[in-house]
Amino acid sequence: MSQQDQIPVHQQKITAIGAVDILRLQYNGKKTLQAHRDEYYILCVVMKGSGTMKCDMGTVAVRPKSILLVKPYQIHSAGPDASLVDAYFISIAPFLVPAFCRDILENIAIPDQCIKLSAMEMKVVLKMTQLLYQSFHDGNLYKTQITMHLLNAFLVKAAALFSVSIPQHKGKQNQSFRLSQKFKELVTQHSFLHTASFFADKLHITTAHLNECIKSTTGLSVTKFLQQALVLEAKRLLYYTHDDVKKIAFDLGFQDHTYFSRLFKKITHETPLTFRKRFHE
Repeated sequence: MSQQDQIPVHQQKITAIGAVDILRLQYNGKKTLQAHRDEYYILCVVMKGSGTMKCDMGTVAVRPKSILLVKPYQIHSAGPDASLVDAYFISIAPFLVPAFCRDILENIAIPDQCIKLSAMEMKVVLKMTQLLYQSFHDGNLYKTQITMHLLNAFLVKAAALFSVSIPQHKGKQNQSFRLSQKFKELVTQHSFLHTASFFADKLHITTAHLNECIKSTTGLSVTKFLQQALVLEAKRLLYYTHDDVKKIAFDLGFQDHTYFSRLFKKITHETPLTFRKRFHE
């Protein structure tokens, strides 16, 4: 087993409701956060504190009055140079993030994953975050529905701020990043069930080169990336539609819906129906 494979992958805590969790935490830089991956997005609204965070092969500067993004499966850790950070930590399962927001967030370069907000922007974002936090921890009968609507508004606002605040870096994108983006575009145009060699042929590169590029930018092999993309889309369809599992399987390209169910369970450790019931009880 490689060192990369030994890096722990964190799932959402049991405090999560509807695949979202929101906490207000204070991080003391004296205690180093060890390198790990998370299965979910993290958006932190940082009110106070500063420092650096190692993220994949880059560094993110954390500043007060900012929004910090950590993408799913990025290897990240915090060093001892951080001051006392006071922030809201929001973890969000990828299937809850609207596609256009995900496209924005996924295309953010590592140095730009923390953006400084103006006083007015911070006031608006903080108010939205506080409403989300209050809703999440409220005992209201309809807290899940209210939280989901507030979360969606927060995600759109955060994505909009990132989209207008980050530099384009067009001249600085390396080959691996560019090929990875083209690969992801192809995945959305074709079946998740295609092989790595299929996409490599479309990009006119070798399968080994494609695997190297995807590994360097996502930490995953092409096969693993395709599996996770497939499961992510399946979760969206199970969560947002009332289609039966058979139809969802066929829509995803499976000729045998029982094979889809077995694969879904193998990857997620629960059946498609169990996943759906968990959020719609």
